[in-house]
Amino acid sequence: MIDRRRFVLAGLSAGALLFSGRSSGDTAFVGYITDTECGPDHAPMIAKGGMGANDRECTYRCVEKGATFGFVDADRRKFFQLDDQVAPRPFAGQKVRITGTISGDTILVNEIAKAE
Repeated sequence: MIDRRRFVLAGLSAGALLFSGRSSGDTAFVGYITDTECGPDHAPMIAKGGMGANDRECTYRCVEKGATFGFVDADRRKFFQLDDQVAPRPFAGQKVRITGTISGDTILVNEIAKAE
């Protein structure tokens, strides 16, 4: 016979994880949205000309030419790929806080918000 309390608690726990959109393994990362062409430094590309006047414009131009959005973690001083290529678009060149998990050199993004 099935213990109803255990069954109900298991269902509630699973439902809470499903609707929270976050797993217990999430980590917060603070750094900058960039692109896979320039990584942490847009200055050389901007100096060549035609790539905009700042990090934001350069990131957009690189993505238009085929690069993907990436992330430079300020604390870890490391570049990461991002699995989500839609959410970072409004934050190109800006300091953000990403919540997600690391898989190899990629952050599996759950949320991106502007960082203070």
